[in-house]
Amino acid sequence: MDLVFFLLSTGICLLGFEILWDLFGTWSAAPYVPSTHPVCRAMVALADLKPGMKAYDLGSGDGRLLFLAAAGGAETVGIDINPFLVIYSKTKALLSPFRGKVRVRWGNLWRARVADADVVFVYLMPYRMAELKRLLEAQLKPGAVVVSNAFIFENWAPFNEDKEHGVYAYRFPPPA
Repeated sequence: MDLVFFLLSTGICLLGFEILWDLFGTWSAAPYVPSTHPVCRAMVALADLKPGMKAYDLGSGDGRLLFLAAAGGAETVGIDINPFLVIYSKTKALLSPFRGKVRVRWGNLWRARVADADVVFVYLMPYRMAELKRLLEAQLKPGAVVVSNAFIFENWAPFNEDKEHGVYAYRFPPPA
């Protein structure tokens, strides 16, 4: 009976922590809402990844974009604020054939350093896109590609898009 109580109370505590992290994630950038597999495939296709390229996923969640990009030969870095999703993604990476190509960091995407990125994947809330745009403009190297799920960057024109899946690709710096 004590073991059952312990397991039940531990599960309730973990669920409570997960709910708190989701609420914090909503406030800081976006809640955990995974992109569907067709959308992920569209995002990776628009990124036009080549072997050796470096791709970041800001708010990487369960890492599904990281693994698709790694399958295309890219080195990938995921950054997520939710420690449970980071542990999940790191475990998945350790057990995958992409062990050396997928890295996941626990951190706040607003403190991310993406200056070496060839591609940056994002799926944030629309009201956070202007702030993200400033972060990217301060760091990205010329020629870097930003692929956004669902939400656009104001005053940036996508060079490519997948209207069926609502995915937009931007090249940095955007044309004036």
